[in-house]
Amino acid sequence: MYLNIFDSHTHSDTSWDAEHSLTFLCETAVKKGILGFAITDHCEINEYVTRDIETRIRQGYFEMLKARAAFGKSLMLSYGIELGQMNFDLDLTHHVLEMEPYDFVLGSLHCIRGNEDFYYMDFKDEDPYALLEEYYQELYEIAKLNLFDSMAHITYPIRYMNGNHRLGVDLSRMDDLIDLTLRTLAENGKALEINAAGLRSSIGETSPTLKYVRRFHELGGEYVTLGSDAHSAEDLGEGIQQAMELARQAGFPTLPFTRKGSPGCCKFIRRNCYGSTAFFIAKQCAPYQQAAGRHAWTGRRRGGKSH
Repeated sequence: MYLNIFDSHTHSDTSWDAEHSLTFLCETAVKKGILGFAITDHCEINEYVTRDIETRIRQGYFEMLKARAAFGKSLMLSYGIELGQMNFDLDLTHHVLEMEPYDFVLGSLHCIRGNEDFYYMDFKDEDPYALLEEYYQELYEIAKLNLFDSMAHITYPIRYMNGNHRLGVDLSRMDDLIDLTLRTLAENGKALEINAAGLRSSIGETSPTLKYVRRFHELGGEYVTLGSDAHSAEDLGEGIQQAMELARQAGFPTLPFTRKGSPGCCKFIRRNCYGSTAFFIAKQCAPYQQAAGRHAWTGRRRGGKSH
């Protein structure tokens, strides 16, 4: 068991597809012994008006301030956003990024231009490889924008193509296109997310898998973030242990955190162009320490409990 579970991708009921309030998520995190988490509620640029997302962002920020006041001594709470399809409307994207003082911005792509979210597609009469080619071209567009801190679930369509619909798609046919995104993330000092939601679904794997996390490292990538993609309190922190082990196997010995004013040995890395705290990373101590080791934040000896 690893210590220092920090979940960098979670959703409260500010997101229309999530179940629980931020307060309840915080209560659950404390009970689970989670070090902290980033709340990254949805902002789908292509649904900004229809979902009344501006109001949701304002309300979400207010809820975060309340939660920090209540749980600040027992939980590291990072204020973030999952910004989907930012390449669809750059003016609106800049507006959203300037609205609130985000600690952390996840960039994501849930659909390609002219299509619905892959989650809703049945893929009948569709060429999955044509869809994937367009998806990775658009993901590369987003990577080049350099307006986020970590790129979320870069194999998102496969969760549904090969998971729910069992199409047997060979993702390796997209490796050259995927390399474009991974290389751009590495060159820009961005993080790659290891998303654990697939471990709770029929596909049974992280997004991306070890192959692509290793490739990111080979291309010079320095940072990964780990996210459960929880849409309910019970899923908070789920799969992070497995994601930590995968990150270690891929060559990433340290774990980024997303919180201002970090204690102990965590070191500030950088700020993005909107002044948000990108992420902190432990340099002098290993955040992947086993439960029998020392606490990576305080240096104090842990007791016999596993977390």
